[in-house]
Amino acid sequence: MSIGRILKHWVMSPVPVTLAFPQSSLDAVTKCIEECEQQTSAEFRLIIERSIPSKGLRENITDAQRAKELFGRYGVWDTEDNNGVLIYLNLSDRAIEIYLDRGAAREVRQTQLDDIVKQMEIAFADKKFEEGVCQAFRSLAAILSKPFPNKPVQDPVPNTCRTITFYFLEGRPSFSPAAFLLPAGPSHGNQG
Repeated sequence: MSIGRILKHWVMSPVPVTLAFPQSSLDAVTKCIEECEQQTSAEFRLIIERSIPSKGLRENITDAQRAKELFGRYGVWDTEDNNGVLIYLNLSDRAIEIYLDRGAAREVRQTQLDDIVKQMEIAFADKKFEEGVCQAFRSLAAILSKPFPNKPVQDPVPNTCRTITFYFLEGRPSFSPAAFLLPAGPSHGNQG
């Protein structure tokens, strides 16, 4: 357990979340996801978390582990072709994680994920958060449209963006409509 990481999460805990993703940006990202899902049967989800719950920090979970946990918790895996895609942003750690279900992971190369994350970092450094996220979804949709063309499917994953705010000492989630994001920091692309 890193004291520095705990302090970052504690300090970020009360920060207003609307600074980087106001409701209008979340609505635009939701629309972008809907447009991307017209190109492919892949399911896309964005989860923005201001800080990891204190229990997770005590257990020293990584952002990749947290992304995997949320991927399962919010049913992003629940697709016919195992082609769910989660973009997870951890604001306290300034981390970007892209988590792919096994069907999607077979089609997306690590170098492609690295490029997508790099483009997000560049956009975030310029405070273009909505644009960075939407471009990432568009890139993923373009890659996945050939192996997973659009077909009539029941949409098992809500397209709305989920933001999770944990107040550091409480450990209870408080769902908020937006999130605050610091300039780009460490990031990874992960495949499930």
